Amino acid sequence: MCGTFLFISGQEIILVVLMVLLLFGSKEIPRLAKTFGKGMKEFRRATEDIKREIESSTPDLKEDLNEIKKNLTREADEIKKNLTRDAEEIKRNVSRDAEEIKSNITKDAAAAGKDISDE
Repeated sequence: MCGTFLFISGQEIILVVLMVLLLFGSKEIPRLAKTFGKGMKEFRRATEDIKREIESSTPDLKEDLNEIKKNLTREADEIKKNLTRDAEEIKRNVSRDAEEIKSNITKDAAAAGKDISDE
């Protein structure tokens, strides 16, 4: 892209400069350039203000995110602890019920065996 500036060729730049000269005259060009320069200065200043504001609020956002992360981690740990406790209780109840069923089946089988041998 030799001879181009922001997708504008050298011939197009010369054409724009000639058009500005014809439209505004040589006496108005310095005033226009000065106004354009002031506008660019204000734009840069506004951009820097926005940048500074974002950078100053970033630590607050990080602190808020860290607090949220801490709360979520604590809640997740509590849920995990409760689920583990409930699972252990269910396991104990199932084991107790299984032992009771086994005991009842053994008693019933022994009683049935005794009834068969008595006949």
